[in-house]
Amino acid sequence: MNDPIAGASPVELEVEPQLRRGLADRARGRPIVIDYFASRRCGLTVGDLTVRFATRPLERRYIDLVPIDGVEVLAEEHLVQLLSDGATLRKPGLPLRDRMGISLTHPERWIEFLDRCPAPRR
Repeated sequence: MNDPIAGASPVELEVEPQLRRGLADRARGRPIVIDYFASRRCGLTVGDLTVRFATRPLERRYIDLVPIDGVEVLAEEHLVQLLSDGATLRKPGLPLRDRMGISLTHPERWIEFLDRCPAPRR
């Protein structure tokens, strides 16, 4: 497997207490991967941030963030600046075992990110 890490960053994410409890057990040695998807239609870009545990080998485009209680955290390289402005990992509303979400301290910066989005991605 190729090393998916393209670099490292001092960015540290906040974590909701409910998610932090048992996070290492849920990870089972897998890193948390923060990524995004974006699609451009009729001149408008829409997208969302995704958070998951890695389940397969990753491409070399991720930056290593500060680990959370020993769990490796990787972010897609274009997202690091956005996350450095403040972000919190959270549990979703529904009790889905391995699901996580992320909230940005400044959500308006997500819109700015989409405006200059490096490339539409699925």
